[in-house]
Amino acid sequence: MQNQLTTLSNAGAWLDITTVDDDALLRRLIGAASNTIHAYLQRPTIFQHVYSELYDGAGRDRQMLRQWPVVSVGSLNVGNQAVPAAASYGQPGYTLEPWDGLPPGGPQSLTLSGYGFCRGSNNVAVTYTAGYVVRNEPQIIPSSGTYSVNVSAPYGNWGADSGVTFANGTPLTQVAAAPAVGQYAAAKGTYTFATADAGKSVLVSYSYIPADIEQACIELVGERYRSKERIGQTSKSLGGQETVAFSTKSMNDFVREMLHPYMRVVPC
Repeated sequence: MQNQLTTLSNAGAWLDITTVDDDALLRRLIGAASNTIHAYLQRPTIFQHVYSELYDGAGRDRQMLRQWPVVSVGSLNVGNQAVPAAASYGQPGYTLEPWDGLPPGGPQSLTLSGYGFCRGSNNVAVTYTAGYVVRNEPQIIPSSGTYSVNVSAPYGNWGADSGVTFANGTPLTQVAAAPAVGQYAAAKGTYTFATADAGKSVLVSYSYIPADIEQACIELVGERYRSKERIGQTSKSLGGQETVAFSTKSMNDFVREMLHPYMRVVPC
């Protein structure tokens, strides 16, 4: 599972690092900061991921899901009963509370009509897909040049590929490099296609890193990077004329404020 919440180049730019001397250190700090943020948010990942979860039925007609934003529901079972998606509002089945597509979003629920979340222990089974993802962004493969397109990523930098189809819905196959007809390669928000597919329309889906989460990660990396020069220090005297005090917080208040709207609420 890819979980890096910023890139080496973005962290280096924030720290004004112009050499590659500390690249290995920065990569390690990015990994550690990303893990810290996921733990703080109580999320295994913010990227698109399929979850299979069990809940205790409480006798109500609504159930809040643990992960969000939810983009689709694969299946719902209450006891031995498979519950279908409602064909329209008020029809028998489940209805997913919609996401408006904007970060941070919020917890979403399933509402039942004609069914109920009967009381029981772990008797409600749900499979669903959640994460910050742009789905089916339209792109046209250039008719010449590198046959590459860059995603628009309106809410934050590209984080991971979630698939490409032609405009008619036929999926393309991802490869590491040198795509042939019907294939593509993806890296850092750039999608490269085969010469034979030049000029065709495609739909690109990808997970992204909300801009405030990435900035929080960059600032955590920056703090840890600078703190190596003052390990164990809480203050420093400058020529006996003034004293500089250093924060010893594991995460500063500004970073916490950026992350707070994304914290997972644990439902019953």
